[in-house]
Parts: sequence; structure tokens; C-alpha cells
Amino acid sequence: MRQPLQQLVRQLFCGLIFAGCLSAPRAAAQAPSSLSLTFIGDIMGHDVNYRMRDYHDIYRGVEQTFLAGDLTVANLELPVDPTRPESGYPYFNGNGAYLRAAADAGINVLSAANNHAFDGGAEGIFQTLRSFSALRASLGRPIAFSGIRGNPHGSFYPDTFTVRGVRVGFLAATQFLNAPDAGRYVQVVDYADETAAQEFLDFVSRISPRFDILIVSYHGDREYSMQTSSLKRRFFHRLLEAGASIVFSHHPHVVQGYEVVRVRGTDRLIMYSMGNFISGMTWRLDPKDLSDELAATGEAYMLCVHVQCAGGCTVSRVEPVPIANYKNERGEMVVARMEDLAQGVVAIPAVWKSFYAERLLRMRRFLAEFAN
Repeated sequence: MRQPLQQLVRQLFCGLIFAGCLSAPRAAAQAPSSLSLTFIGDIMGHDVNYRMRDYHDIYRGVEQTFLAGDLTVANLELPVDPTRPESGYPYFNGNGAYLRAAADAGINVLSAANNHAFDGGAEGIFQTLRSFSALRASLGRPIAFSGIRGNPHGSFYPDTFTVRGVRVGFLAATQFLNAPDAGRYVQVVDYADETAAQEFLDFVSRISPRFDILIVSYHGDREYSMQTSSLKRRFFHRLLEAGASIVFSHHPHVVQGYEVVRVRGTDRLIMYSMGNFISGMTWRLDPKDLSDELAATGEAYMLCVHVQCAGGCTVSRVEPVPIANYKNERGEMVVARMEDLAQGVVAIPAVWKSFYAERLLRMRRFLAEFAN
């Protein structure tokens, strides 16, 4: 069994689909004038999500944004082990169809490092790696991911790929795990541990010159808090100084802000928490609960990021697009733009239309604090 697993890991990180291993020489980018990237939050899998008739319905209200851009980045907050049944909280597990629906919608970069990554133990990691490998083979096009490994004695390399001549690296880590694996299979970096944080920063500093754009995904902080901790804020700024172009973060299940930071002549981006993209957390939400904290777990924003590349890459523009989970006509949790829900573009009862109109106003006020 050892040899096939080693071959699998090598295929996943050094396959012909991608631009080679970390050790490959850095090629000069033949860059277009710009790239378009979309970032979303947590793809979760609660029991109500798995009971859907067609998982593709989750994405129909927003997938045109994903498909129109070059990259769409998300956090996959569940192992994908087809040998075990689907399960929701507290120990998550998804299936191949759930993962495939996300890819079909245009999501092509996924963080696998989060507190639920080891919910299925080592076998869950192996099966998730196999699920990603099978997905890549079936799609015939790139799907990048980072944060887990099949060889506990190997290294956590960034996934590497080229988008229209621009060499991109994607590296994912989590602050902690619900079922600790002692760092064998999941990349764990606790920013509150200065030694671990500095080691990670040094690694980012070493690898960043190999890429035109380096995206670092980080899962951590306190759940359900819309306030960014000062320690996390400092760590993310240090990641930019170390060479990260974009820091993409999640775990609180509610949104926090974003920030464009000037570093050595280029504009770089921090997303402090992207909230939930899809979950079952608001399954029992009542439209009268306008101020209920529960409502915040069912709304977020897509962040459309424009990157200009000409002798180097810099973040030129960011556009937040508010989104929300809602129940479709079959009572299934799906995603739509909040504006479409508020304006009646999506057919929902009047009471819910009013609910989303008010929540949209609140989200816009929140996002106005971070506008360029």
C-alpha cells in the first residue's frame, strides 16, 4: 500500500496538469494585463446540505461570477471519504458528488486545511487525497488544493499552477484541529505560538520568489466574532511582508473585513474572515430575527479581486458582492446574491424579501468601512 500512496501524493503535487514541483525553476511570467480572482468562504456540509436533490443547485445563483473569472478560491471544511457515509456536525464527511458540484460551478482552488480536516483520521486524509485525484482526472482541467498530505514525513508544499502565463502558488494552513494529528497530515500553524508562526513566515519568505502571486489560506481565530483579533491582524501583515500577495482567511463563520496593504511598491490583500459560503446553520432561521446573530452565519460576500501584472503583480481593485443562503422552493439551502433576494429576482415569500432587503443594507454599511 505504501508505494501507491507515495505515487498518489507525487501525482497530486507534481502532476502533468500543473506547472511542476516547487523545485522547478521559476519561469518569467508572460502576463496579461490583468487576472480576475474570486474568493468565497466556507463550503460546509451539514446533514440538510447532503439531503439535496442536486448539489449543483447550491451554486446556480452565483456561478456565473465564478465561471467568468480566472480563479475561484474557497475553503472546503470537510473531508471527502466516499467509503464512509456523509455526516455533518460535529464530525464532517462529504462525498464525491458534493465536491464535483463545487468544481462544476467554477471553484478551482480549495483549502483543505481547517479544524475539521482530520475528522476522519488518517484514512479520511488518504481518501480526501484520492477524491481530489479522481476529480482532477474526471475534469481534465486543473483543481488546486493545499493543506493536507499523505506522507507524514514529507513537506507541505504549495500547489503550483500557471494562469495565462502568471505563476501562482497556493498554500493553506489551520490554527488548530478538532482531532489533533500532531502535524502529520494537516498543516497546523498557530499564530499565537511565536515559534510556529516565525517558522511559517520564514517558509513563506523562502518560497515566495518562485511565484508571481502567492495566495496563503489561513483557518483560525474565534468563531462567530466579527471583530479581528489584534494578534491575527499582526500575523497577516507579517505574511504580506514575508512575500504573500493575498491572505485569504476563514473559520469564524461570519464575515470580518478586508484590507489592501502597500508592501514594497505593490498592493497586497488581506481577507480577515470570509464567513460561510454554504452551510446548514440558518436552516431554522426565522425572518423576524433581523438582529439575531444566527442570521450572520448565513450571509457573506464574494470578493472579486483584480490583479494587474506588468513586470510584477499588484492588486488593483476589489469588489465585494453580498450573498446569502436561502431555502429554495424545495426547502434546500442554496446561495444567491443578496441584491437578487432583496429585489425579488429570486422568487421567495414577501416576508423573506423584506428580511434580505434589511440584511443587505446592514451588509453594505459594514462593507463601506473597507471600501478603497
